[in-house]
Amino acid sequence: MRRLQVHLNAKEVMTVHRRILKKRKVVYLLVARSPLKYKGGRSQIVYIGTTRKGVRRISGSAAHHAEEIMARRGLKVIDVFVVSCDSRSGLQTWEWLEDALIAEFRAEYEQLPMCNDRGKKLKWNKALNKMFKRTAINRVLTWFDPLK
Repeated sequence: MRRLQVHLNAKEVMTVHRRILKKRKVVYLLVARSPLKYKGGRSQIVYIGTTRKGVRRISGSAAHHAEEIMARRGLKVIDVFVVSCDSRSGLQTWEWLEDALIAEFRAEYEQLPMCNDRGKKLKWNKALNKMFKRTAINRVLTWFDPLK
């Protein structure tokens, strides 16, 4: 019987930095290398999610959404970025941050990110305005907009 050949794929599949291990409750963005068309423009963001369990949830989510993302023509690689904010006693600030990012994404691109189901009716409101500067949230989103 002929022996099996062993092949090493030279491209990394996932990279984990130590910084993510320090924070458990964060918001993460799944980002494609090439931009997707949305009604209001183009963005590389394909998913906005939150986690209370740190890197385990992020890697599971990336694996879960990978098939749906890679099915789109031209999308071969997705990267994961973490967004966090200061904590406040008695508030789940990471959930507010996710709401703010989704609301601003909807306002800017006129629809949800490709893989998001949550937030269909979410809009920027007074409560979000008290928590975050809208320009700071917009700066995070425009980082992944190739035309801005």
